[in-house]
Amino acid sequence: MKSKVAATAAAAALAVAVAAPASAGPPSYGSNGVFNVTTNPRDGWATAFIQPGHYRVDQAPSMFPYQSAPGFWYRCNNFPCSPSYPGNVIGSGPAVRDAPTFMDILPTDVAVSLQNVTLTIA
Repeated sequence: MKSKVAATAAAAALAVAVAAPASAGPPSYGSNGVFNVTTNPRDGWATAFIQPGHYRVDQAPSMFPYQSAPGFWYRCNNFPCSPSYPGNVIGSGPAVRDAPTFMDILPTDVAVSLQNVTLTIA
């Protein structure tokens, strides 16, 4: 009888452990590409979207002993979103390799371009 109770208790504990949801980290975006801001969709310009919000900016990882090229982000008020179209760029900044930096994507932004940068919701 004791072994039956122990087996039932073990099965119940296993079921609880299996049913517990895995804790996933916050979503991240990058490290290269152009994202359409979800509050201002533009048909035909993007296949990836990003929510407005406050983001931590990290330099894209690289394999030892190499270092990836310096990273930059650009916020734009229209497409194309690129430093080649300075009239569309409303904000930009670098990723600092060994220190966290932050940027805000506003609901009025249209696009964000990332070059060797990963954004994570802060």
